[in-house]
Amino acid sequence: MGLCIGLGSLVGLVLHQLLAPYLPATDSVGQAQQQLREHYVNELGTAELEQAALTGMTRRLDEYSELLSPRAYARLLDDARGQFAGIGIAVGLREGYFTVLRVFPDSPAAVGQVQGGDRITSVDDQSVKGWLLTELVDQLRGPIGSRVELQLRRATTTSANSDIDEASSIIAVSLVRAQVTGAYLQARLLNGQVGYVQAAQCYDGLATDIYDAIGGLSDQPLQGLVLDLRDNPGGTLGCAVATVDLFLDSEIVVTTQNNRIAAQHSYHASSATPLRVLPLSVIVNAGTASAAEIIAGALQDHNRATVIGSQTFAKGTVQTLLPPLANGSVLKITSARYLTPAGRSFDQEGLLPDQVISTNDEQAIIAMAAAALERQGEDQKEKEEGKEANALE
Repeated sequence: MGLCIGLGSLVGLVLHQLLAPYLPATDSVGQAQQQLREHYVNELGTAELEQAALTGMTRRLDEYSELLSPRAYARLLDDARGQFAGIGIAVGLREGYFTVLRVFPDSPAAVGQVQGGDRITSVDDQSVKGWLLTELVDQLRGPIGSRVELQLRRATTTSANSDIDEASSIIAVSLVRAQVTGAYLQARLLNGQVGYVQAAQCYDGLATDIYDAIGGLSDQPLQGLVLDLRDNPGGTLGCAVATVDLFLDSEIVVTTQNNRIAAQHSYHASSATPLRVLPLSVIVNAGTASAAEIIAGALQDHNRATVIGSQTFAKGTVQTLLPPLANGSVLKITSARYLTPAGRSFDQEGLLPDQVISTNDEQAIIAMAAAALERQGEDQKEKEEGKEANALE
């Protein structure tokens, strides 16, 4: 009897494997969900399994396609507007750890003495190991006035002249979320009537904020501008196009290429270009990604700016937000690739600056960017003198 049952099971298994290619995919998904509900150690609900299935499908596509929860989708919209409720830090993945890249002035994190370089190990007593960056940011943000508990690992040094050793300390901080405004843009005047603008994110109002910030730096005309895009993870395509439009006149900013349907679409700057002749330097590094790479690549291809720093992140794909699903989740999928005006793809490769620098000295980097402006001014003067000479002839 037992042998018959065993043979029957074996035959059933073989038949299922033979017929599997001809069964609808939905049958397999439904069967898997039913089996998990019946046999998993803990009770599973339909909504929970549905969310897991959708997440699994998108994660298998590429590293940028993902399923956004309603809360994560709302956070993404906040990013696009350039304002949010949170603790006021820029965070990224460095050497496999979620690391604080920058602490915004006067933010809850600044008050709580969070420091750049701190590694986040847990949020509200939950280990962050295995999380996506979007999941971490989603947990750090929340309603104004709500509290979040962080555990940080901070490297220690043995002396002022020594390298960071393996020793570190664990620090627990309790922060109250607040409205963070103006976090993504910092502006100041350097020596010699040179403007400096640091953009930490590409949001829809960035171009307007850059223009307004420049106008408020000095009563005298600026001699040049340094645009710092280091550790800028990108943002919206509209932000990139509008920002480049401040400096370029009617040229191509970027082209999107969809290999699946063999289609290309180019985005152009307008003829209304308020800063067309202002000498410009752009600083980039390995954290400069996506829309920030579009800005740097367009200005570089058109010889509109001197790009200095280190090779960029190499995130040259387009992510599209699809209409919300029935459960409120939103699919963000890779739909195309970006090409610079010269037809270069920076996906998986990044952009190489015109002037590569290896120093981490902040003052030295900015000084190099300012020096590049002086050379641009001299080149522009020579061009104008050449035009005048030709006119006299």
